[in-house]
Amino acid sequence: MRAEYIVAATVLVGCSLIAPSEAHAGTKAPLSSLAALPAPVPPRAPEALAAVAGLTVKTKEGYRGAVWHDVNAAVGRGYCLTTTESGYRWMSSWGTSSKGNASDLDLERLVEKDGKVTLERTRLHFDPTDASLTTKGRAQVELREVARTPAGVVVWAFRDGRDVVLLARNVERGVESRRASSEEGAFPFISADGCPFAGARLDARKPEGGSVAQLTGALPAVGTGKEKVVPRFLVDASLSRVSRDAEPTIAVTVRMRD
Repeated sequence: MRAEYIVAATVLVGCSLIAPSEAHAGTKAPLSSLAALPAPVPPRAPEALAAVAGLTVKTKEGYRGAVWHDVNAAVGRGYCLTTTESGYRWMSSWGTSSKGNASDLDLERLVEKDGKVTLERTRLHFDPTDASLTTKGRAQVELREVARTPAGVVVWAFRDGRDVVLLARNVERGVESRRASSEEGAFPFISADGCPFAGARLDARKPEGGSVAQLTGALPAVGTGKEKVVPRFLVDASLSRVSRDAEPTIAVTVRMRD
């Protein structure tokens, strides 16, 4: 068992023990009930170099002749930037120096329309030498609702290659037990900075071995002054398969913290 798996599992257990909460009934769903995000479709050549909807790039003078670039997502319109460098990061803004290396980013957008919720993903390549953004491809998937609480916490899920991805609004941080590959680094932690939503991954390659993840978040404050309360929640998720199961199953439980 890898060290990062042990750290993640320890943190998950610790969070459950130190956070008194009101548990809501958990829900389960078979893996096959989740839609799969298709491979991104490359855009036509002129579109690939055009401005990217939901993103702006601002530059300013840096140090020692370098220029600093800030890539900003339109979070008010449901956009968020993600990267798997140093953990699973959900960001409203991402920055780099003009002397840095070129990077790949994903621009995610959660869209609710006509009773359906979809995730739109645009794969991007950013070259800091000239601050150019290139669209590499786009894809979208309809999400399945896998949990909902009276307090308004909703969790959705979809399949993304070897992973199951769970999404929720108002997430602040999280942790995964996934065994990170060398390309993704050994960081099981999830960070969410300024995004309207964020998610966690469950590794579905070997469901008989199990996979777990947890998200922590906060709902809008209720009341004012000394009566002001910030409702907080925990989303616990797992993917497993035992001998009696026809296929792998994901289980999701949402708990409101005291």
